[in-house]
Amino acid sequence: MYEMTRFRRGWAGKRAGVMLAFMLIFGSLLGACAGNPAAKTDDVVKRAEARWNALVTGELEEAYTYYSPGYRSTHSLIDFGMSIRTRRVQWTSAKYLDHSCEATRCIVRFEVGFRASRPVPGINEFKSSSEVEDTWIRMDGQWWYAPEK
Repeated sequence: MYEMTRFRRGWAGKRAGVMLAFMLIFGSLLGACAGNPAAKTDDVVKRAEARWNALVTGELEEAYTYYSPGYRSTHSLIDFGMSIRTRRVQWTSAKYLDHSCEATRCIVRFEVGFRASRPVPGINEFKSSSEVEDTWIRMDGQWWYAPEK
């Protein structure tokens, strides 16, 4: 009887240790899984803010690097620069609002300030702001801006 009780206590202690180890491993894996999506979406927000900062400050070469490889394969840096510089609207600010993401696609919203020179006869400059939704796609572990066609 004493041997059987000692056996049960020993087995129960080992089983509790195995369960504790399993719970710690499972908990750490669950924590790692929960942490990764946030880190991935933090990356897209940082890249989106950097792109807008480059556009506002006129650093078009840098802004161009955030565009998707597909866009860059069909639009040269010179074409991109010409399209930005010939617009009548100039961006003056960009403030991050929020974002919503799926596995490989995010919509990042900004409040973008802009000014337009001589929008209509009699007005020299028009200043305003507007909400803008940017689409970002994840390819090969990197987030890329995907402009509308």
